[in-house]
Amino acid sequence: MKHLDDEQLSLMALGEPALTPAEADHLAFCSECSGTLAALERTVRAATVDPARVELATPGPRNWAAIHQALGLSPEQAEDPLSRQGAAGSTTTTAGSATPLTPPTPLRPRTEGTAAGSAGEAGSAGSGSPRTGAGARRWVAMAAAAGIVVGAAAVWAGYNVLGQGPQAGPSPSPTAPQPVVIAQAPLQPLASYTSTGKALVEELPDGTRQLVVQLSDGQISGFREVWVISPDLSKLVSLGVLDGEPGVFALPAGLDLAEYPIVDVSNEPFDGNPAHSSDSIARGELAAEN
Repeated sequence: MKHLDDEQLSLMALGEPALTPAEADHLAFCSECSGTLAALERTVRAATVDPARVELATPGPRNWAAIHQALGLSPEQAEDPLSRQGAAGSTTTTAGSATPLTPPTPLRPRTEGTAAGSAGEAGSAGSGSPRTGAGARRWVAMAAAAGIVVGAAAVWAGYNVLGQGPQAGPSPSPTAPQPVVIAQAPLQPLASYTSTGKALVEELPDGTRQLVVQLSDGQISGFREVWVISPDLSKLVSLGVLDGEPGVFALPAGLDLAEYPIVDVSNEPFDGNPAHSSDSIARGELAAEN
């Protein structure tokens, strides 16, 4: 049997009988589902408890030492903030000074076969299904309660750990240098093709260059190969197969693009011949960036 879904377990944590006998048997023997249910029940209890009756354990110095190391704080913050507040000798702190909250209204269990007695509840009567409007609202309420717990913990940690204001920390890593476009060419379709795109020549931080080719898809009978060609079309250099979008091709250090300014993408047949097929899909001439 597959595991129970989160909505069923959430309804169980809220006190609603949402399982069939077969699902209840699965829950009794499945450690994963029962563990999830136990965690949800702890969240519900934490979100609905009266804070005036809660005793909070004071963290020991080792807790602050671990936080200090994990956050990479400055040596000036190595001392436990709670010890400076005179709380080092206390083992527990009672939240009795907090304004008591009104206890939440207990959730009304719904039994199978009970008709929906309120216009605010959705679903068919007597279905016993947990997927109703009321169940959805209870799921939202439980999620909100979990958010309250996490938010309160974050506020407490922020006040006690960083309450002295921003402190000098490790400097952020500098942004890595980006390639610089030094030339580009629009690629226009040739013959009966319709693919268009562009070619960019980028200079990398280490001084090397690469050609980036972007070309829209089109119907071809073979594969696409990228070339740079001389202005009179008498000389050409193959850079490789364009099989991705975009295609990135390393330019040899000795390749002078002033002698090979034309970027050409050809339709090559699977014939084992490395020469240009004379069937160009798109072509464009590189122009230097100002």
